[in-house]
Amino acid sequence: MATPHASSLGDETATLVDFGRGRRLERLAGVLVDRPLPQARLPRSLPGLWAESALSYTGGAKGESRISAGDQAPGLPRGWRQFRPLPDAWRVAIPLGATTLHLEVRPAASGQTGLFLEQAPQWTWLERSTPRGARILSLFAHSGAATLALAAAGAEVVHVDASRQAIGLARRNAEASGLAAAPIRFVCEDARVFVQRELRRGSRYDGVVLDPPSWGHGPKGQAFAIDRDLPLLLDDLAGLVPAPAAGPLLLSCHSAGWTAHRLADALAVVAGGDGQGITSGPLTCSDASRRSLEFGVHARLTPRKGRGAP
Repeated sequence: MATPHASSLGDETATLVDFGRGRRLERLAGVLVDRPLPQARLPRSLPGLWAESALSYTGGAKGESRISAGDQAPGLPRGWRQFRPLPDAWRVAIPLGATTLHLEVRPAASGQTGLFLEQAPQWTWLERSTPRGARILSLFAHSGAATLALAAAGAEVVHVDASRQAIGLARRNAEASGLAAAPIRFVCEDARVFVQRELRRGSRYDGVVLDPPSWGHGPKGQAFAIDRDLPLLLDDLAGLVPAPAAGPLLLSCHSAGWTAHRLADALAVVAGGDGQGITSGPLTCSDASRRSLEFGVHARLTPRKGRGAP
């Protein structure tokens, strides 16, 4: 059985503590987690702290098969090593201005934790710039933080992800964040299949948020490759979101070859016209030593009534 940890004492913060030598060290609700990050090539700033990690991901597994972690905690996916007790209810708090999201930490066999801290500024932007009552499509929505930021702003959200496990995690995050009753429709489907079906139905949305993977698979094995499939998906989305968009447009990715400028050009297809008003830049996190590291890129367009929001 897990013993009380720092998160039980009120520490629900989530921060990047250090990085280097191809790995990152995060503090998630008082728990230090060590996992890979190939672009982190610099020396570590706090080398002595890494020995205090509670979890370390070493990889070497596929799928969600689980092994026993001993009597200290429930089973963990293969590829993870546990050194210290974990909280019974392991969640982090992400403040977004008027709202605080409570997100479950769920280590996966891929090495992910269900959290993407570099996206937190985008979640804040969504919560501040989304018009109340807007109908927004959230694609590749994973654990649901962007969806919940939209819902917290008063939007009606259609949340689409190809993983049933991710859908379940997003539902739990909605409940923990006090948004279980918000108008969110959860859909387990391939993003392209869902968008094409919505086109045939004549559906319309005020905005769209999407964070496509470099590659992935739909629930029926449909292959997705960002270089091949993202331009086609954006063409279809242009038919679902009338220009000028009444809600936010946000496109982000963590894929090699996709620069901020290229992403802005891609989003312009949905925005209509020449994409005037689209801003773009890196997705970054800073560690405890104030070193900044780039994780990916984003492009976004603020709805007209929300222009100028932070």
